[in-house]
Amino acid sequence: MGRYPLLEQINSPEDLRRLDLGDLPQVCFEIREYIIDTLSSIGGHFASNLGAVELTVALHYVLETPRDRLIWDVGHQIYPHKILTGRREKLRRVRRKDGISGFPKREESPYDLYNTGHAGTSISQLLGEAMARDQLGLKHHCACVIGDASIASGMAFEALNHGGHCRTDAIVILNDNDMSISQNVGALNQYLNRLMTSPLYNRWRRFWLTFTMWLPVLGPAIQLFHKRVGKSLRDLWTPGSLFADFGFRYIGPVDGHDVVELVRVLRKIVRMKGPILVHAYTQKGKGYTFAENEPIRYHSVSIFNRDQGMARSGGSEQVGFSEIVGETLLEIFQRNRRAVAVTPAMIEGSGLRSLADRYPTRVIDVGIAEQHSVAFSGALASGGLIPYLCIYSTFLVRGLDQMVQDVGLMNLPVRIVIDRAGCVGPDGETHQGLFDIGYLLAIPNIRIFAAANGTDLKAFLLLMESDESGPLAVRFPKGSVARSELERELPDVKSIRPWISGNGTDLAILCIGTMWENGLDLERKIRNESGLLSTVVGVRWIRPLDVKSLESILESCTNFIILEDSYEHASAAAFILNSIAPALRARHLKSFLFPTQVIPHGTREEIMAEFGMDNATIAEFLRTRLRARPFAIPGDA
Repeated sequence: MGRYPLLEQINSPEDLRRLDLGDLPQVCFEIREYIIDTLSSIGGHFASNLGAVELTVALHYVLETPRDRLIWDVGHQIYPHKILTGRREKLRRVRRKDGISGFPKREESPYDLYNTGHAGTSISQLLGEAMARDQLGLKHHCACVIGDASIASGMAFEALNHGGHCRTDAIVILNDNDMSISQNVGALNQYLNRLMTSPLYNRWRRFWLTFTMWLPVLGPAIQLFHKRVGKSLRDLWTPGSLFADFGFRYIGPVDGHDVVELVRVLRKIVRMKGPILVHAYTQKGKGYTFAENEPIRYHSVSIFNRDQGMARSGGSEQVGFSEIVGETLLEIFQRNRRAVAVTPAMIEGSGLRSLADRYPTRVIDVGIAEQHSVAFSGALASGGLIPYLCIYSTFLVRGLDQMVQDVGLMNLPVRIVIDRAGCVGPDGETHQGLFDIGYLLAIPNIRIFAAANGTDLKAFLLLMESDESGPLAVRFPKGSVARSELERELPDVKSIRPWISGNGTDLAILCIGTMWENGLDLERKIRNESGLLSTVVGVRWIRPLDVKSLESILESCTNFIILEDSYEHASAAAFILNSIAPALRARHLKSFLFPTQVIPHGTREEIMAEFGMDNATIAEFLRTRLRARPFAIPGDA
């Protein structure tokens, strides 16, 4: 027998369903051990997966998946599901190039119904699946799993409202661990906490759960009593009235780590009619002491020692772009009481934890509510504050309507701090920050700055403080720089003139934002290998664009290329080419950007190479394209 004797017998949910109910606790133990063993050696989403083991096992044990439709919200709790659906060994390459995704991915398996990376979508998809079933006269069950942070999002509430109206048979599993990535916020979270901690409720819970379960078989008189009188009693003595008022039958809370009880509850629920919400309480990081004690730190992990946990970082010589944001805003907050920071559930990810601890009333976490965060920030600016909206590029897409209507058209001075712009590597297709330049350029009044390095970012955050003339956006990638870089004199980011390095006339290398460093490396490479003399041009201000300076530079060069970390049709490159004179456009050899297709996961370096955006590929392109040029190429006859 191996280390996982039961788990090694399970290659599909059908294998799981052949086991006795009494075997399931051991299955859960082995899955949890397998996740700990595997992720300690490769990294990945961790604490959320440990907390969803029993729920996953119970759902696949009761439902006839994939015939029954099981939908996952967000997806960072998906690893137990992947283990049970034939991808146990493949988990060893999760989030790596050509390995499986860290999120649900329908191309991987018929058990993954949707490619899910953003929160709050599952109830909408659940209702769509259920109503399609009804229209086609089919009989399968439809269920979704959504977290207590996700269910507070606007989209989830819209779906709850619709689900209670259409009354189709659908099961919502609320996985309540009192956490998103960060600690949950908001009135709904407080409401759920009251349900969990109320002594009165915990006495009544067992009675009401049993009563509700047996209601369909107790006869018409009891059902009529429940309909006419029971609601008032339920609202007075039991939890869940919020969901019941939406039209969902509320079941719970139930212990999300008691797999046998979960199976018993689910077996009764699948026989019920109408929309049902099952409230299961779980613990993020369950079964691994370090993760239980520090679930935020263990949300996503790199390689760590299983017995000792993650090593504490010391005085690193590197500083992340997100950390630069937090440290710079701290400077601003200390001298300017009007400055505030807004984030949609990304306190840690956006580098704001220390700032929030120091200024808890001025760092505002609105929860997973990106649309609200944008419109809210606009109103803060209108009311006289200086709002820094700190948000990932991929999540800002969800606030696009508000960017247009509630910020751009009214020219409100929101400071938009766009983290994880460009290629994000292991997080993959749902998190790629490749859209923001394109859609921001389509919105009036928003000025766009692409930081080339850490000092650029710091200088621009400081500039934002005093600029009240309209919305400003700064974008930067997931990455880090040498901390010593921040000790240098800050650049003049108020000037829209591009940076220039070198004065070669054979080629101009236009670099958008952090592609500046790539451009400098490329210039050295092609000069040493091919004798090509180039001018490297750093374009940081995208709008307003200094067209006159760019044209002057391009007029002195025979050819030019553009390097950018965006989609080709949503890029600064397209904007630049459309802005300069047609005669100069004729000198354009190529823009190195991502094609408008799904960009998979892997390291940033692997992905850039796959799409021909690495310097080796670019240098070979130039060598081939320009080999007839009158400069010496070492090694050529």
